[in-house]
Order: sequence, then structure tokens, then C-alpha cells
Amino acid sequence: MMLENKSAVVYGAAGPIGGAVAKAFAAAGASVHLAGRTAERLERVADEIRANDGKAEIAVVDALDEASVDEHAASLDRIDISFNLIGHRQYFGKPLIDLSLAEVEEPVRNMLRTYYLTSRAAARRMIEQGSGVILTFGGYGDPAPNLGAFQAGFGAVEALRRTLAAELGPHGIRVLTLQTNGIPESNPDTYPEDFRREVAEHTAAQTMLNRAATLSDVGAAAVFAASDLARSITGTALNITAGAVVN
Repeated sequence: MMLENKSAVVYGAAGPIGGAVAKAFAAAGASVHLAGRTAERLERVADEIRANDGKAEIAVVDALDEASVDEHAASLDRIDISFNLIGHRQYFGKPLIDLSLAEVEEPVRNMLRTYYLTSRAAARRMIEQGSGVILTFGGYGDPAPNLGAFQAGFGAVEALRRTLAAELGPHGIRVLTLQTNGIPESNPDTYPEDFRREVAEHTAAQTMLNRAATLSDVGAAAVFAASDLARSITGTALNITAGAVVN
């Protein structure tokens, strides 16, 4: 299996995207550490992994808290893969100039904070090992209006990813992004059905393949990116936008 004998930490593993990635890692042979703020939700994902003969452990971790992240990373025997899939509150629907300073700062600050803390904790362990993969999620595409500071936050994370890739490469550590154009399948059922359908149709219409990436697509791409098959890929984004972003 592609990730046999690997140890992977998935932050935000109770969410739809984090859960899909965690299950894909486990199916590929990795021992998966599910990190998040709600033990009950994490346990449901872990139970599903174990039911399919996978290896999963859970830990309640606040990925915005420095001590919480560092203590969890230090408790693990090793970290071969670190993937942060934490969702962030956004202020959609208004032009940037109509937002307060706090509304602009919040997502940028939180996104940069959690990606930095989790990446740093993993990198320190990976340097000791001389290998590892740090994955970020979302990427940075063409600008779009009325998304609040969502894209600014991802832009900050992408700048962080580039710098980490340059600094950590000599230690055998790869850093890359899974770039998406949105995963409509991950939208919660609490959203109105008409809204979810509209988002799915809009997302698909932006692509060359006339479909959006699915949770299964994200899981498969994450396994590839974390595996030795991608051993020469770092410092870049792995494009899984179905052609919505061309590069």
C-alpha cells in the first residue's frame, strides 16, 4: 500500500474533507491520528476507519492553540504526514470595503496561525527523521468578488507554504498544497438545499470537465501527494480544480 508504515496527522479530521482524507490515508496503509476539537465526532470517523481494518487514534487538539498543537505532536512516535483541513468562518456576500477591520483580520489571522502552528510542530519532528510531507489545502486561484478575506487568507498560507518548502527541502521534507475550486459535496446539510444545488452547479460550470472535484478525488490526490510516488513534488500546488484554474 502507498502509505504503509507511515504515520499521518489530520487536523480537522471530523469535517467532511478531513474525514475523507483520513479514511483515504488509512485505506492506503497509514496509521492516522485524527485531531480536532470534538472527541465524539472524531470517534465516529475513527470507528469507520477501524471497521475497514484501518488504524486510527483520536486526540482533542485546538489547532489555534500553540501548546495544544505542540504537546500533541510531541506525544507521537513520529510524524510522516501532516495535513491541516480545518475550516474557517468567513464573511461572504459583502465587498471588502464594507467589512470591518476585525472581519477582514479574523480569517487571515486564524488561517495563518493554525497552518503555521501545525506545520511547525510537524517540521520539528520531521527534521529529526530527515523526511516528511506537510500538506496545505485550498490554494489560491483567480480573484472573485464578495468573498471577504477568504482569498487573502489563502494567499497568506500559500506564501507560508513556499517559504517552508524552501527552508525544509534540505531536510528531506516536502511542502505542497492541494488546490481546489471548492468541494460542493462538503457543504453541510444545514445549508438550504437550493443554495447547495446552486453552489454545485456554479462550481461545475467553472471547470473544463463540467464537474467539481469530489471528496473521493481529494482523498486520492492526498494519498498520492503524501506518497513516495510524489517524492520530487514540493513547493507547488497540486491542481485538482477539474480545470477551473489553469496553470
